[in-house]
Amino acid sequence: MTDSSSARDSLSNFQVVRVYTLSEELFKNVSELGRVAPYQFHWKTVMEMGAVSKGLILVDTGTMEIDIAGEMKEGLLLFGKGEDLLRRWKDFLDQTFSVECSPEGFEEFLRWRIRPVLERSCEWPGGVFNFFQEILSSVLISEALLLTGGNRQKTAQILGISRNTLRNRMQDKEVIKK
Repeated sequence: MTDSSSARDSLSNFQVVRVYTLSEELFKNVSELGRVAPYQFHWKTVMEMGAVSKGLILVDTGTMEIDIAGEMKEGLLLFGKGEDLLRRWKDFLDQTFSVECSPEGFEEFLRWRIRPVLERSCEWPGGVFNFFQEILSSVLISEALLLTGGNRQKTAQILGISRNTLRNRMQDKEVIKK
C-alpha cells in the first residue's frame, strides 16, 4: 500500500481484523483503537501463515510463534511485540485515516466510513439520511462547543451559523438542558 487512499480502499475490502496474541489485555487495547471492525481474538501458540492467505492480521511476536510456510496474498500483516504491536497498529491507523482539511479529503473519509454501514442494511429511525444528518449535526455542535470552551459566539462562527440558529439547534438536540 503506497498511500493512505489506497490503504483505505484496501482496508474496506476486509471484514475483520484478526489479532493473534495470548494477551487479552493487548487484544482489548488494540480493539479499542477501533476504526475498522470487528476485531477477532485468536488465542493460539503458533500462527500458521499457510492457513491465512489474506486479510488484516496483527501478530504479537511476544506471545506467539510464527510459521511462515505460506505467503500473504492480499492484505496487511503486522508484527510486533506487545506494546510495540499496539503502537505500530495505532501509527498505521493514524496515517491511513488522517484527513486533509479539504472538502475532497473529508468526502473521501466519509465515503470510506459510511459505505460499510450502508451495506449492513440496518433499519434506521426516520431513514438513513435523517439518521446521519441528525448525528452529524449533533456531533458538529458538541465538538465545536468543546473546542471553544462553551463560547456560543465562537461556536457559531466556527460552524458558520448565527447564534440564534445555534441556540435553536442546541434546544432541538437537547444539547442544553432547560
